[in-house]
Amino acid sequence: MHLSNITIDVDGSPSGYVAWYNHCTEKPGFRALRPPIKNDRYGVQRMEMLAIYFALADNQPQIKRLASGTDTRQIVVNIRSDSKTCIEQLQGVSKVRDAILRRICSSIRKLIDKMAYMIIFIHLERARNHAGLLLEQRRRKEIEMCIMHQHQKQYYGTLRFSMDSFILTTA
Repeated sequence: MHLSNITIDVDGSPSGYVAWYNHCTEKPGFRALRPPIKNDRYGVQRMEMLAIYFALADNQPQIKRLASGTDTRQIVVNIRSDSKTCIEQLQGVSKVRDAILRRICSSIRKLIDKMAYMIIFIHLERARNHAGLLLEQRRRKEIEMCIMHQHQKQYYGTLRFSMDSFILTTA
């Protein structure tokens, strides 16, 4: 029997983004969701759970393609997250206390029940989470774009004003 591993790192951001990185295909995935309410007690954890859900849902075709090889193949899907609470809740070690989180967990369970593969939830350090690093890079680019936009708006706004006054004085 040949054992095949698929490892997927997942991460969620309070700014409303979820990301996953499939190590087998070396492809990332992003989704922009409605961000949670600020200072919501379970907001960040909900985003982490949604990241797990979308990682499983988005990677189903790749997992099926790998599994369609031969009958002797056994597929193990490793879902890795830096949220220890989410991992423990999905493993059944910790209790899910939030109603919305319970609904997300139940959706993940339904998705897993449809899969004939072994799904293992693993906690890993934040620094080793590829999806988390991708989210950080995306956030940095957004900040850079915002700063550039503000700079251009300020620069070209004053330039336009001075050009308008130049045209008025020369006319």
